[in-house]
Amino acid sequence: MVYTINRRSFLKQVGAGVALGALPVSGVARAAGPDFLAIGAGPSGGVFNIIATGIADVLRNTYPDTIIDVQPGGSGPNLLRVQARQADLGLTSASNAWDAWQGKDPATPEAPIRKTRGLMSLMQSAIQIFVDANSDIHSLEDLRGKQISAGQPGQTSWLAFQALLDAHGMTIEDIEQDGGAMRELSWSESHNALRNGQLDAVMWLSLYPHPTVRETETARPIRTLSFDSAAIDRFMEATGGGYEKVTLPKGLYGGQSEPADTVGTTTFLFASDDMSDETARQIVEAIWTNRESFKSVHALLAGMSEETVGRGMAVPLHPGAAAFYEENGIPVSASMLSVDGSGSSKG
Repeated sequence: MVYTINRRSFLKQVGAGVALGALPVSGVARAAGPDFLAIGAGPSGGVFNIIATGIADVLRNTYPDTIIDVQPGGSGPNLLRVQARQADLGLTSASNAWDAWQGKDPATPEAPIRKTRGLMSLMQSAIQIFVDANSDIHSLEDLRGKQISAGQPGQTSWLAFQALLDAHGMTIEDIEQDGGAMRELSWSESHNALRNGQLDAVMWLSLYPHPTVRETETARPIRTLSFDSAAIDRFMEATGGGYEKVTLPKGLYGGQSEPADTVGTTTFLFASDDMSDETARQIVEAIWTNRESFKSVHALLAGMSEETVGRGMAVPLHPGAAAFYEENGIPVSASMLSVDGSGSSKG
């Protein structure tokens, strides 16, 4: 594990214990565990932080003598921290993990991140372009000359938007013609501006249905654009195995009167390949056995089911997690990534 630390001496130093989590847990025998488990989460108050805290609550019952720490992070930073043994577990997206395996952001060609092993899929994200339901914007081409936010250069959403434009034969310069502009805003700033009518559209690789969009709908009904199937195929070919085709259902948002075809990725819990099979198995078993109480942590976990938890992680499944899923008849999806260190695609 990440740190070698004696629990008793640690508690003596800080003068306080770690309380058992608030979630009711059951069904998994308490196990002898590591002294310390660090979980890479996200910004304080954000979805990743809330989910990671829920995972920690479950694991404190399985490992009552383990110090479990939820640390700030993000999809890319968590990959870097687990690779560097600065964290034991992390939350990330399949698209980020795929890119990092190939030596792309947040990794480098000289130092790809290939120790990542999937444990459990938790939530689904999709590329969504949010517009006022009454807007005249109905396709990506209609964004020419409009005021748009897709996050900030270098961020996952910005890069995904560039790839989406490429798949449609467009560039950011096309957006900026005739007075259009790409506004480099944060998620909250983007939705505030959409809510106030200062933006025509917000593009984001986002969990769905996101509560922030629900808040935006207090001011105006929202829908998300549907993309041409040929353009989706080109996007998928260019971006590799971290994405999959997704259809957002009618009624997902208040102004969503028709389904929307797009691409999405999976948010999943992962560990390093040097985590023991038994520890990985116990972690997956604890979360799965207590899934109903765990899902109450956040509404975005509602879709977590037997059909989703073993699928869509892009990276190889940890052998300990694979053993648990096999024993319980839970379907899994194979990774196209090689585990021999080459990082090449198998198919």
